[in-house]
Amino acid sequence: MPLLSEQDAEFLKKDFNEKLKNNVKLIFFKAEDACLYCKEVKDILTEVAGLSDKLSLEEYDFDKDTDKVKLYGIKRTPAIVIEGDKDYGVRFYGMPAGHEFMTLVNGIINVSSKETGLSEKTVEKLKEIIKPYNIQVFVTPT
Repeated sequence: MPLLSEQDAEFLKKDFNEKLKNNVKLIFFKAEDACLYCKEVKDILTEVAGLSDKLSLEEYDFDKDTDKVKLYGIKRTPAIVIEGDKDYGVRFYGMPAGHEFMTLVNGIINVSSKETGLSEKTVEKLKEIIKPYNIQVFVTPT
């Protein structure tokens, strides 16, 4: 049974058709044990990846595919890497449901179009940063 309604799937298909410029790979990391929502995340990603020829899905096991876990710096599961022509460091941990689903969709579109939505002034200011930073945004459903 699909998780996306027919209406939502059609809307996303049209949106992706208009906005996706370059291919995007959704890289999903799961764990066999103690991974709340891994099955549901895979189901959502499978549906989303099926909405555009510019989207593909790869799946790795957190405990078995340690080379990929290390390569992408994955810390926990479920995890989604949104990768374009290169790895921009975009990660999504947890279940992309509710309002968080659009965060996933917007991440896909941003990576595909290589656009951040940031002003030119902000981009110039960010170029002044000389040491690495790890920016994390935490969201709860309440």
